[in-house]
Amino acid sequence: MSAATSTLDAPSVRFARRERRGVLLGLGGAQVGVLGIAVFVAVVGVYSAGGVGLAASAALWLPLTVLALAGVGGRPLVEWVPVCSAWAVRRLAGGAREVTPPVTRPELALPGVGAIPLDVTPTLGAALLVDRRGGSVVAVACVSGRGFVLDDPGTQTLKVDGWGRALAALGRRRAVRRVQLILRTAQCGETSVHRWWRENAVSAGSSAGSVLAELMADASYATRRPEALLAIALRPPHGALRRLGHSDIVMLEQELTSVADALRSADVDVIAWTTPVQVHALLRSAYDPATCPPLGTDVATTAPPAMGVAESWNHITTDGAVHATYWIAEWPRAEVHPGFLQPLVLSPDVVRTVTLIAEPLPIAASLREIRRAKAEHTADAAQRGRIGQVEDESIRAELDDLLRREQELVAGHGDLRFTGLVTVSARTLDELDAACGATEAAAAQALCEMRRLVGQQATAHLAAAVPLARGVL
Repeated sequence: MSAATSTLDAPSVRFARRERRGVLLGLGGAQVGVLGIAVFVAVVGVYSAGGVGLAASAALWLPLTVLALAGVGGRPLVEWVPVCSAWAVRRLAGGAREVTPPVTRPELALPGVGAIPLDVTPTLGAALLVDRRGGSVVAVACVSGRGFVLDDPGTQTLKVDGWGRALAALGRRRAVRRVQLILRTAQCGETSVHRWWRENAVSAGSSAGSVLAELMADASYATRRPEALLAIALRPPHGALRRLGHSDIVMLEQELTSVADALRSADVDVIAWTTPVQVHALLRSAYDPATCPPLGTDVATTAPPAMGVAESWNHITTDGAVHATYWIAEWPRAEVHPGFLQPLVLSPDVVRTVTLIAEPLPIAASLREIRRAKAEHTADAAQRGRIGQVEDESIRAELDDLLRREQELVAGHGDLRFTGLVTVSARTLDELDAACGATEAAAAQALCEMRRLVGQQATAHLAAAVPLARGVL
């Protein structure tokens, strides 16, 4: 992604196309391998029995060719084989249903993840989640911006540039492994109006009182509030994932202070680093948005974040909700306003979570990847010239994006790998279908292309809705 401002009055951003490089003529390694097997079978049939052998072996090489060249849902058929195989194995082995194991304080337990030890920093009081499977220590902050939509274009441009500098600063810190921004709508129980009515209303038997009571009963009982969470995945000092010592916790706390300073320079305020009790409430609401334990409730007396998860092909079912997770496969290809995600983020009628995961990449590794990609483009161009294939505009656009990315890295900018995920939650499957339809319409309005991560819903929900900064899918 790069920022572009033709004038100060027109801030805009532009995203590169998703790279679709392959080993040969845009075909991936698996496609080339399967296609090679198909060609080998066909050649053996021809040499063994001529045309009759070719026709007889068509039962093998024809399905292999279709498997290598055909595509479904934006990906080749051959790439669906491991997804479907893993899904079938989980179903047969009972892995599609995960139950939370019993743990004791000071640990949390999530279905499919296991026990997560907790530590607390001495000064900030921030909870440190030791994610051993993810290989990182995670801290979660509640953040808020200082306005953007109603700002004048000049102020919006300054804030976009400031956010870019903040991400670049985080990417250059060796201790920061990954950053996860979660924008979600959370239910906050009864409204203040309902609460006042419940505490102060007096039944006087009047017609006006009866009408007002009926209106209050028919009104929506639960309200939704927007929340912004920032999960920071840090590398453990000295690789101490088994047990964090006091010196390790102090070093991690210093990193969190530096992160807060970098965010403050981008007009992003860290309201508070979450405590163990608040982390428990956040995890609980990630699995059941309608259940938010009071922040003052002791962790030991509160139910686990989720009793269990039942995974289906296109959704998961938790204690009191069903969820479906999408992957943002394509971002806007034209220049758009920095607030283009408003239709997805601002959703008063749908409970959804929009997650952006940024993973810093080493500059040297990024430059090597770019040089390798340029060499692949050159080899593919030569191969297309030999066989007479015309180069289409998408290939030229991808090469232009690659060259622009190289120029930005040479100029001193950082490199981040982004992933966007959207989780839709509802109480029933019918409500989920309606909410998914509204979400897909909002994504189209935001000029984004989303794909439902079928066969991977449990892993996708963990990456999208749970603030563990688990990584890029």
